[in-house]
Amino acid sequence: MKKRSVLTLMLVISLIVTACGGKNGKKAESEADKGDMAVESTVDGEKVTIDLGGAQLRWDNLGDAEISAEEFERFDGDVVLTAYYKTNNYTKDSSHEIGLRLNWDDKSFGENRKVKKGKDSISFEISEEKKNSIIDEGYVYVYGHNVLVDKVEITGKMIEESESSGPLFTEENGLLHVSDGKLVNEAGNPIQLKGLANFYLSVQPQLARKSVFKRMKDEWGANVLRLPVNVDTSFWGTPEKGYASGSDEDRARITATLDKAIAAARETGMYAIVEWVVLEEENPLKEIEYAKKFWEYVSSTYKDDKHIIYEICNEPNGEATWDNVKEYCSVIVPLIRNNDPDSLILVGTPDFSADLYAPMNDPLEYDNIMYVFHEYTGHNSKFQSEIEQIDKAMEVHLPVFMTEVAGTDAEQEDYYDMETIQQWMPIVEKYNISYIVWKLEKYSDFDRNDEYWNYMRENMKNDSPY
Repeated sequence: MKKRSVLTLMLVISLIVTACGGKNGKKAESEADKGDMAVESTVDGEKVTIDLGGAQLRWDNLGDAEISAEEFERFDGDVVLTAYYKTNNYTKDSSHEIGLRLNWDDKSFGENRKVKKGKDSISFEISEEKKNSIIDEGYVYVYGHNVLVDKVEITGKMIEESESSGPLFTEENGLLHVSDGKLVNEAGNPIQLKGLANFYLSVQPQLARKSVFKRMKDEWGANVLRLPVNVDTSFWGTPEKGYASGSDEDRARITATLDKAIAAARETGMYAIVEWVVLEEENPLKEIEYAKKFWEYVSSTYKDDKHIIYEICNEPNGEATWDNVKEYCSVIVPLIRNNDPDSLILVGTPDFSADLYAPMNDPLEYDNIMYVFHEYTGHNSKFQSEIEQIDKAMEVHLPVFMTEVAGTDAEQEDYYDMETIQQWMPIVEKYNISYIVWKLEKYSDFDRNDEYWNYMRENMKNDSPY
């Protein structure tokens, strides 16, 4: 995840929002403190009911009544959305309106409808095409003015969920650990994890859902996913904040999204790498107090979950040295191990996780540690030397996990070098190195049909346990 072109992404929030928890509203402080403020949904026959607790609709706030795509994914074909509301005078003007939008500029559902003063309901017929646009976007907003929405009902033909046959991949393999420089399962057998990276949870929380992970598993043969938690997001130019750069409300939102994603990974039978994204701040020591808070929460909450893997610093860079990383690890590794003593921990290396010589020459003195290596083959003048570096690391039995690999240039992601990526992936397979393809940026990426994307998908799936 080296610095790339600034993304212009609209503001999104996690599935778990509060009744007054939109773009400008108050959000729950933590997973434990959300209480009655959390949005909840219930399923009854062919109907899903979402309790919004009197969400205030107003012109200047799109996000007070957000409905997750997950609710629509329950249905086959067209659906009807009914909003139960009562009007109020949040502003001095007397107009009352309700409508649906995917984002600020969207008018695909038509103009808002004016409603009479009082308490009533209003229904919107949503075609399968429109429903699919909600699924692609990740959510739809009930949007309007001077209206309080108590609940929303979605009705239609419910899809019957099929029961899974046999044990899940994580149940079969259990707690992972390192043996003689290799990743092995609980029984001591070699294992290779392969996955497709989620984009940053703080920027695109709508991708942190079970249906996305299931498509990763079914269409790519993935058995692991990576959940990046930004420390800072200032470089990206997005309104969303990172865990350290944001407020307590931002941290609560990020944590709630992470909790939801970890639960979905568990249900899907996939290992989940929780990643602390060191990037803009360069040195992991810079925000170590926030790192301590974050890893204390994750390791104490998920100490009994065998599918959790800790990636404690993503890409140390700039002036950050291996000594800086080791100092950071001297604090964070014992903290995690105090709660989760048998945990598998991944540690980033200098130069954007491209320097394995540092741990080869001066390894950490902890068990169950793997060292992170990232490879972007496009326009990479160091490509051949990095092949030599991997060969050397394997020769000395250094445990390596490639949490990012791509045929792109890290600075120019619309460029793909097929020649170099087709040289690199056989090396990864030769050494049975676990890897994550960077990245699934939006839901529609599943439907990409270009040479590079197809190659990476088929390469992963052809040697998959699925």
